Formats: sequence, structure tokens, C-alpha cells
Amino acid sequence: MKSAMGFLAGVSVTIGLWATQVSAEEWITAPGLGKTETVVLHFRREIDLKNTPAHFPVEVSADNRFILYVNGQRVGQGPARGDLAHWRYATFDLAPYLKRGHNVLAAEVWNASGDISKPGLKGAPMAQISARTGFWLRGEGASQAVDSGPQWRVSVQPGHSFASPFISILKVLKTGIWFAAGGNEAVDGNKADWNWAGDKETGAAWTAAVPVLAADEAAPWTLVADPLPPMSYTPIKPGKAVRSTLPILKAFPGKSVTIPANTEASVLIDQTEMVAAYPELTLSGGKEARVTVTYSEALYDDKGHKADRNSIEGRKAVGPADVFIADGGIGRTYRPLWWRTWRYMEISVKTVDQALTLDRLKLHEDVYPFAAKGYFRSSDPELNRIWDIGWRTLKIDAHETFMDSAYWEQLQYVGDTRLESLIVYPVSGDPRLPVQAIDAFGQSAHADGMIESAYPSNSKNIIPTFGLLWIGMIHDYWMQQPDHAVVRRNLPGMRRILDWYAPYVSGNGLLKQNPEWNFVDWVGDPSIPREKFPSFDPASGTSCLTSLFYLGALQQAADLEGSTGEAALAASDKEKAVSLSAAIQNNCWDEKRGLYADDPSKTIFSQHANALAVLYDVAPKDKAADVLSRITLAKGIDAPEGILESSYYFSWYLIHAFDHAGLGDRYLDQVQTWRDLTKLNYTTWPEQRGNTRSDTHAWSAHPTADLLGMVAGISPNAPGYTSVRVAPHPGNLKSFDAAAMSPKGLVTVEYERIGAKIRVAVRLPGDLSGVFEWHDKSMPLKPGVNVFTVPTTQP
Repeated sequence: MKSAMGFLAGVSVTIGLWATQVSAEEWITAPGLGKTETVVLHFRREIDLKNTPAHFPVEVSADNRFILYVNGQRVGQGPARGDLAHWRYATFDLAPYLKRGHNVLAAEVWNASGDISKPGLKGAPMAQISARTGFWLRGEGASQAVDSGPQWRVSVQPGHSFASPFISILKVLKTGIWFAAGGNEAVDGNKADWNWAGDKETGAAWTAAVPVLAADEAAPWTLVADPLPPMSYTPIKPGKAVRSTLPILKAFPGKSVTIPANTEASVLIDQTEMVAAYPELTLSGGKEARVTVTYSEALYDDKGHKADRNSIEGRKAVGPADVFIADGGIGRTYRPLWWRTWRYMEISVKTVDQALTLDRLKLHEDVYPFAAKGYFRSSDPELNRIWDIGWRTLKIDAHETFMDSAYWEQLQYVGDTRLESLIVYPVSGDPRLPVQAIDAFGQSAHADGMIESAYPSNSKNIIPTFGLLWIGMIHDYWMQQPDHAVVRRNLPGMRRILDWYAPYVSGNGLLKQNPEWNFVDWVGDPSIPREKFPSFDPASGTSCLTSLFYLGALQQAADLEGSTGEAALAASDKEKAVSLSAAIQNNCWDEKRGLYADDPSKTIFSQHANALAVLYDVAPKDKAADVLSRITLAKGIDAPEGILESSYYFSWYLIHAFDHAGLGDRYLDQVQTWRDLTKLNYTTWPEQRGNTRSDTHAWSAHPTADLLGMVAGISPNAPGYTSVRVAPHPGNLKSFDAAAMSPKGLVTVEYERIGAKIRVAVRLPGDLSGVFEWHDKSMPLKPGVNVFTVPTTQP
């Protein structure tokens, strides 16, 4: 709740993971505040400077969150999410915001955690970990004069509250939803101190800040420098009014409008594409008017169903909603403390005795500052659109952590994050967010060695199969990036996960049922409840499908151990993998159907088991193509009758099984599924088929990576990307121009069909070399420009 301020230059963030020692009195709070009390605090410190400093560095953190201001200008926010053993602090240089003479440093700090025993029903996101409300600031050199302590003043903001939107959404959508992304905010402007960051104290009762901790109490937070850059805070234009109950409201937000006294009115604003941003609504007058801002991914009919995402008629906005009570003042700007995600925003107003003016709406986008250096441009506009939608989905779901959905959960899950990272590597070339994720999952390990499926999180959620996919995520990084320190520091955690699984190897060589949730995928068959997929053989209690996950992890672990000089451990992993592969072949292959079953009873068959059997070389090379033909149709990723089909998410494994089997030319047929989705005018990809809960799920965005990796054919050919492989699968495309980032720079591929010939130009950066593959031929690639003219096998 602060007037809109620009995000100015001069912010830098310290890179590193070292811990900072903090004395008990440095963390400050308001007197009498409970440990888990939901609260918004304002802190301020006034200083006088004889001269404007060239540099004024400070380190800042808070529990839960802070927004830092200097002289009314927004400096930055934080801390980036972590856990108590890895609590982030940000570093800012305040010099660009300071002036000679009187200066005010101010921070808005809040804790919305509430009762953490009820995840999904409290005000804080499930991804938010907390110990107790506090603020910490430390300066360097001359800036130490502003260290947090009793010289800082604090006031409680009584008119700001939080509430989960879960129940209100459930009343409309009835079923099939789960909301864990944090609460609605309500602000009573009558109780607000509108000049709390101004030159002098006004409004609320201010008092000296007090230590959070007793003198002999150890801090629950171990502070580490934030290794990530600041999130973007970029102005973007608000959308256009597409429906209103008063004709005058159609002019908003382009022009200010006044709503008469004793009136109820609403305006629906279409952003035209999904955004993740801070909305800032400025109002004047209208004392006691109630303003509700609802954020919706799409519009719903009376049955709670979505349709074409451009459809408006007869549909309503449903979702998180912030509420503001106007105090009657002029130019009051209401902004939630946390960014929102939406395509459609509905502003509803109920005035009482005074007219209310909607002055303006401003938006500041808040996402990880990825720059799209890679690209895909082809002769097929629909394919280009698919690439763009995937990149937009990735950006919406990338912040201080990756997120499964920036709208519904905001949790960093292993399964989602692995695919998100594989988009980031070739498009942006910035590995910092993937590294954050790999380390965070490793840091989440329990005493038995198993990691959390989503982390950071204040609620336990163990999915052991995701522990195995985390090993795959480390293996991906090993192939994509030259700095293998990340691999080395996470090898002990990898070994403990494999050790966790070892006792569950049954007498038949397969994995028997283990504790916790063995999630694999959301299958489309309603007759298969989620606790029955993956299936386990009633007789032996073993599963082919979970065994295939374990097999892949053993193979990947052997690569990683071998690359770091652990020859004995690599040999052991390989030996276990060979034995397990034989057990899967012996127990799971159904000769009659020509497929691998999900368990030894051979009653359930899925795309999942067969795709993994091909991907991890259980299926002999000469049978792989036939196996894959039996689990897919001619177009798209759908399965024939009698085969459980993969979701958009798990289809990545299916698609890569085709590529592994030498069937990469099928990719443009498989992408038909995403072509069909474009007909519904998605601007970001959905979570699942049908009436999907989420419209912002980056686990469905993998075509953005695969259009570069399969169609353009650009991929690492050796660990650390020391060599590149370019093996295009262009199908019937007439031309494309594509580029993917490597650690040494952009690898570009230009493809053009000219009559019966194809011209391919490949440019490699620096001293990078590699191989160009076209059907059954292989040719060397040297640094710089390589041009090939090859025959086409297409008519």
C-alpha cells in the first residue's frame, strides 16, 4: 500500500552462498509481537548526510518479506525464498537514492504465515517458510550507521489483513482445484498511514524497534547472500476494458472515471495475455467505498468451465481478490504487497455517500530477468506461436524460484523444474535459477536421505519418484554447463536417494511398493484413481513403472560418478542398472501385445512405462520403433484405446523416447497436440487436458526447448557442452532460422529447402566444434560458419 514508485538503477546483488554471522540485537521487530502473528510493519530510519556518498552498500533481509524505500523511492524487495538454514539477504547500493541533508530509509515488512498447520488455508504461500517476524539491515563502511537496531522506528499497520481465497474459489469451481499461492489482501484506507515513508513521522503510533531475539537466543536464520539477480520491476501497459456495467467505465484504464455515490459497478479488463505483475490502482474520494480487484486466468461459465480464452459473453472472473476500503483522500494508490497473475482483471466498486474516481491503473511486471537470446522462426507461423507461448509460460512461472503455476501454487516441484530448466538453458543461457533449484532440492533432504518433491515449502510432501528425477536434473546440468561444482556438491545427496531405494528391490529384481506418494503423472483415465497409478502387482507387490524411474537414475548416477573420478561407485551403479534392466525385461515384457506392462500382472499398459523402457534401453534397438508405434496415434501425443496416456508434462519423456529411438522426424506430428491448443487462444500453456485447473503450467511448455533441440537439432554432444550436435528434423518446413545458447554463445542454424536440395548453415561461437548429422550421414562442424547442401527425402 504505497504510491507507485519506479525501480531505479543502482541495485546490485552479492553473488555467493557463504553464511553471515548475525548478533541477536540485529534482527528487530515491534514490541509485543507474537512469533507467528500475521502483521504488516513499517520501519524507518532518518539520517543526515553532509555530502552525497559515492557508494552506500547495505545488506537486507526480513521474515517473511520486505520492500525497501529510500526517500520515497522503491529500491528493491526480498528476501528471495529459501529455508531457515539458507535464508537469503539482498545487497543494494543506496547511493543513487540519497541526497545531501535529510534522508529517510524505510521498509515495509510483513508476515502472512498465520497457522502453518493448515497449508492452503492461510494467508502466506505454501512456498513461504518462516520463523518469526523480523527485519535485518547491515551496512558496510560508512553505511554501518544505518544498521538495524533501536535507532530504527517501527509502527504496526492495523488496516492490512490476509485471507486465503481457497474457500471462495471452491464455492464457484466446486472441485478439481487446489490453491496454495498465498492470500488475498485487504486494506482499510481509513487506518492507513499514507505518509509512513515521508520526511517526518505521521499517522500511526511510532516506537523504537526492539530485538526479535533474547540476548542468549540463537538466530533461527542462517543468512546467505542471494545468488540471483533482482527480479524485474518493469512498467507494462494495462489492458483494455471489454465489459462494464456503466458506459463511462469503458474508458478506464485509458482515462480516469468517476462512479457516482450509492452505486455498484464493475469493469472487466483484458490484458490480452497472461501477466505476473504488481497492480497499482490510484483512487480519489469515495469515502467508505469498497473496491474489489479479482484476478482470473480465464473466464468461467455457470458450471465453472472455461472455453476459448478470448470468450467473454456470459462468463465471469473467478480467482484471488484484493479488497480496498477508500478513506476519501485524493490520489490514494493501493498495491498488494505480492505480485498477482492474471489475464482478466475485474474491478468492482460499491460506493456509499461519496462518488469515487478511478484515477489510473499502473502495472509493473515481476519475473526473473531472463533475456531470450535463443529463438525459433520458421515458415510455419503456428509453430512460431507455439514457441512464443512456451517462452511466455516459462517467464510467468520463473521468479525467485521456478513455479509449477504462478497462479495456483507457486511451488518449485522437481518434475516441473527439470523441464523448465531445459527451456532456460538453450533460450537464455542463464543457469542461475536452475542451480538455485538443484541446490534447494538437495538442501531439503530428510534424515533418511529423501528430498522434498517441492521446495521451499512449509508443508511436507514427499514424492520419491521426484527424488529420482532430481538425479536426472543434475545430469541435465552436467551435460549443459561446464561448471561441475554444482554436480560435485550434490553427489552425496544423490547417493543417499539411491540408498533410500535399495531396500525396496524385491526378489524378482523389481522395486516393491515404498512409502510416500509414488506420483508419476496425471493420467487421463478417470477409472484409474491416482493412488492406483503407478500400479503394483498383487502377487509380488512390485512395479515395472517405478523400477524404470530407478533404472534411469542409476544410469545417470553412473555417468556422474564416472565423470568425477568415482570409478568404483560408477561401476556399482552400472551393475545395478544392468541387473534391473534384465529384471524389467523378464517380468514386464508382454510378447503378445508387444509392449511393456506397468506391473508384472500385465493388466495395465501405459505410454509411461513403454516410453521409459525405450529411453533407458530396456527395449532392444530393433524393437523400439514398434513399441512406440503401439502406444501413439499418427498425430499428437494421444494414446490408442487400452493404453494410459501421458499428460502434456510427461509427454516430454514420450517425445524424447522417439528421438532416442532415431524417430526424431516424428516430432512435428507430435506437436499437433499444441497446435490444437492454440485454437483455444491460450497465451500460456495449461496444466492438463479438458477443463484444466491451471492455465499457467510451464511443465507443458517443453516444445519451446524441443523446437530448438529437435527441429533445429541443436544439443550438447558431450558433458559440459564441450561439443555440439546439430541434427535437424524439419519435416515439411520450407525454412527456419533458429538459435540456441551454449556456454560459449549462440549456436545458429539456418535451414532452407530449395527444390530437391536443402541448404543448412550452422554458425558455432568461439572455439566450439561438433558434428552435423543428416539422416545416416555425419559431418564435422568447425568453429565459425559451416554450410552444407544436402538432398531432401521429402517430396
